[in-house]
Amino acid sequence: MKAITTTLFAATMLAGPAFAETAMINGAEIYYTTVGEGTPVMVMHGGLGLDHTYFRPYLDGLQNVQIIYYDHLGNGRSEHPEDFSELTFDRFVADAEGLRQYLDLGKIILIGHSYGGFIAQEYAAAHPDALKGLVLSNTVPVFDYAPTLSGTEEQMAMLGKVFSAPAESDEDFANSWNVISQMYYKHYDPEIGATLDANTHYSYQAWNVANGLLATFNTLEKLPLIEVPTLVIGASYDGITPTEPGAERITGLMPNAQMVVFENSGHFPFIEETDLYVQTLQNWIDGLD
Repeated sequence: MKAITTTLFAATMLAGPAFAETAMINGAEIYYTTVGEGTPVMVMHGGLGLDHTYFRPYLDGLQNVQIIYYDHLGNGRSEHPEDFSELTFDRFVADAEGLRQYLDLGKIILIGHSYGGFIAQEYAAAHPDALKGLVLSNTVPVFDYAPTLSGTEEQMAMLGKVFSAPAESDEDFANSWNVISQMYYKHYDPEIGATLDANTHYSYQAWNVANGLLATFNTLEKLPLIEVPTLVIGASYDGITPTEPGAERITGLMPNAQMVVFENSGHFPFIEETDLYVQTLQNWIDGLD
């Protein structure tokens, strides 16, 4: 991990400083951070209940792009509404489109990871003309399968708890997440886990809403209609969004998709195979018309 950290530091310095701001989008403040200059790349984080910080500094090494990281409504440092029933896929899509227009980005490359990949699929179906390219990383088109996560007795018990009962507070969700997320890696690094935890602004209410939305999420009929060039990313040790029901199925449905599978990663290949992930993204971005 020491060598990767050094590489990341150098890449981050090359990308330039980050600028954090808020924008009033659809009547709520959305927090975003921009890094670099060039082709606009908007990044959608997963969770829900997490924020954009787990991508950094891992993706900051991309060159000739302006990366726009942001926190979904009700997540991270974006506004937390009084009524979390406002959090729907339609609202998340509308907020992303509102932010794109607010920043006057023109056509963007959209990266969605995990739950952010769910939102990215819905965005691509609703706004294909806004996209230059689409990246769907470690995600699925419908949650109709059993995850293949395995871990200690404590981890498996906590996994059952978080998916069967609502979290009671941000601290409760954070404690649960920091147990189950260890199973999301091929090789969990406690030092990295501690750093991610320290940087994350948790939202238990967003997590609770996210589970409910999964019951109706299904893009199987929408994906064949999305013609934008798409990079679909899977990982061999991803037990929460395995390659077969995820990357393979998405690639088979989309007319202009290509798939890359990272052989030595779990759910976060940009953390476990940072240099290869960033280079793969860079080559694909550079190859877009």
